[in-house]
Amino acid sequence: MRLHLSPEDAAFRDQLRTFFTTSVPQSIRDAVAAHRELTKEQFVEAQQVLNGAGLAVPHWPVEWGGRDWTPLQRHIWREEMQLAGVPEPLAFNTSMIGPVIATFGSQEQKERFL
Repeated sequence: MRLHLSPEDAAFRDQLRTFFTTSVPQSIRDAVAAHRELTKEQFVEAQQVLNGAGLAVPHWPVEWGGRDWTPLQRHIWREEMQLAGVPEPLAFNTSMIGPVIATFGSQEQKERFL
């Protein structure tokens, strides 16, 4: 399926594409593209790059690192990560543990873990 992006969404896609292909180390992206298992250190490094740019958990509440993006922007984010060979943040952490802490955790837990 080919999406017809607005000029703003096309620019957003291009920004993410550039970031993913220039900020995440080539060795990590090559390993992902070759379907090789990443080391813990490679996962941590990739996650640190995403965290540093505020791109690790765009679906979370803004106060905890989310981006308040549209569903299309979140789709573009995921698609561009896959195309660039960037490992996605670990689903268990970003889709299960984090949202539970954000919803039910104490303020101290939120500040420590999110």
